[in-house]
Formats: sequence, C-alpha cells, structure tokens
Amino acid sequence: MKKTLLTLIALVSVALGASAMSLKDAYKALSNIPNVSVANPDYNLPMDISAMPDYGFSLAEGNLATAYNLNAPQIKETGDAAYTILNQVPMVRMINGANNNDVAAFLYAEPTSENSNDVLIVAMSGYRGSVVFMYVENVPDALCTAIQNAPVEMAGNYLSLKAKLQGDDEFSIILNKGR
Repeated sequence: MKKTLLTLIALVSVALGASAMSLKDAYKALSNIPNVSVANPDYNLPMDISAMPDYGFSLAEGNLATAYNLNAPQIKETGDAAYTILNQVPMVRMINGANNNDVAAFLYAEPTSENSNDVLIVAMSGYRGSVVFMYVENVPDALCTAIQNAPVEMAGNYLSLKAKLQGDDEFSIILNKGR
C-alpha cells in the first residue's frame, strides 16, 4: 500500500511538472489569445516604467501584448483564456499579485542566471475591458525583490502595487476607472 501511494505521488508530480510552462512560453501563449495583439507602449499602459532602464527593465519590440476596450463577451473570452494559460505557470514563480474578479495583477519571476530573472507581468481590468501582458528578460534580483515586497491595495475596480527602489525610483501598477 505504501509503495502504491508513493508511486501515485511520483506520477502526479511528473504530470504536473510536464504541464508547467516557462514564462517566455506563457507570454507567447498569452499574446495569441483572442482579442490580444502585440503592441507598442502607449498612454493606456497601467504601469509606470519610465525609471526602469536602470534596472534592466525596458520595453522592446515584441514584449508587450494588450487589448483595450473589450466588451463583456470579449472580457470573458480573453479572461478565461488568460487564466487557462496562467494556471500552467508554476505558482512558485509568482512573486506578487492580487485578484478580486474586477481587477487583477500577477507578477512572475524565473531565475535565468545569478542575479538575472525573466519577468512576466499580467494586469487585467474587467471594469475597463483591458489586459496587458509584458515579458522582460534579464531583470536583476533587486527589482524582483522590491516587487515581491511591494504592498498591494485593492478595492472594487481599483488595484495599486507600488515597489520602492533605490533613490526615488518606483515601479507601479495602477488599475482604476481612469486606466
């Protein structure tokens, strides 16, 4: 009996490991879900990224996928597809996040070498009908640690995550009526 139970646990572990998705693969899948397209940054982006080049965090061609002004059926279709993909990313990779079914933000980090991480950022607002998926490579540990320790405030259709960095720099995600 004991041997059978251990064998079953081993098989479940292998099956779960086989279905795990890297952050890069998750971003590729998220950028291909219905209503989402790879885009250039614009004023609709709900993240303050102006100070991030000092931390290796920059937008490059092909690392931002978005959808804006989705109607109710599109929100459901896009949200269901996004959660299906995100459920394949190992939870151990999530460094911060919150979700109340009106707004959600999830941040994932995957170590790639010493002091370097790939980061996947997901910001979704059902109220605004918008989603933003961002994938950034070579983000230093210091930024990932700051994001991991950042407080999250959430109420209704408002979400705020603000990470304080060295000096006066800040990384933030703000979702509200205006964004």
